[in-house]
Amino acid sequence: MTFISALKELWSRKLLVALALVIALAAAIVAVYHVNPSGPTLSKRSTSEARGESEILVDSARSPIAGSKRDITGLIVRAGVFARLMGGGDIVKQIAEDAGVPVDQIDVAGAQAHPEEAPGNEGVAETRPYGLAFTELSELPIITVATRAPTTDEARALAAAAPEALRGLIHNVQQKQETPDKEKVELRVLGPAEAAMFTEGPGGKIGAVVFIVILGMGLGLILAIPRLVAAWKRSDSDEEWLAMAPDISEVGETGSHLVIPTSTHLNVNGESRDDRPRRVRQRQR
Repeated sequence: MTFISALKELWSRKLLVALALVIALAAAIVAVYHVNPSGPTLSKRSTSEARGESEILVDSARSPIAGSKRDITGLIVRAGVFARLMGGGDIVKQIAEDAGVPVDQIDVAGAQAHPEEAPGNEGVAETRPYGLAFTELSELPIITVATRAPTTDEARALAAAAPEALRGLIHNVQQKQETPDKEKVELRVLGPAEAAMFTEGPGGKIGAVVFIVILGMGLGLILAIPRLVAAWKRSDSDEEWLAMAPDISEVGETGSHLVIPTSTHLNVNGESRDDRPRRVRQRQR
């Protein structure tokens, strides 16, 4: 089928095309808006969630931050290591405990956290009500903690608990290794944890995609169903023709002649041999 022939066929079925347009438009509206049948009124679909954030500066006892000529490359490397470490199960459990949030309801996204060590790390697609994300800023020894929760208080609590959980872990390691004070890494929180409520909903692009997909499916069905019906009818007629065909399974003794079961023998002209004398007498009269 060419494009022109398809257009002609669709033009001949204008009512069905109009019905497909109406259905596609209705599906796009339902995808973007919530329809209240009692009104009827339209209200835009939306989802609300709280998002929090805190920032952690990775520093040292002899801080190089104050000196303009001091190298901070080592601190930047440590910030990247700590960002990956925070995706581990121990720190996530501590954060959840301090914030009063179920640890199995937290999605963890970070700089390559190990799934076997991070509870819920496989849920990076935000399928759970709570979320934690750890990223390090490029060229700066700063770790950003982003949180997600149903309420602002919970999102703020998660963001505030993250620096303390990391600080406690580092402190325990330093005590076990008896790290000298001048070599210890220190964490500084850059301001208090913040949280706010955000409302989002499907935009016009989602509606356009739904409209195009539904309309394409409708036009495809308009073109395909008549051909399917025609093919079905042809199949039925072929079966009837095969059923009416003579049975060729009975072959004579010589194998070269077919035996057609009939009560009257026909000549080459399709006449019965018994009718030939009668036709001759009629001609003589």
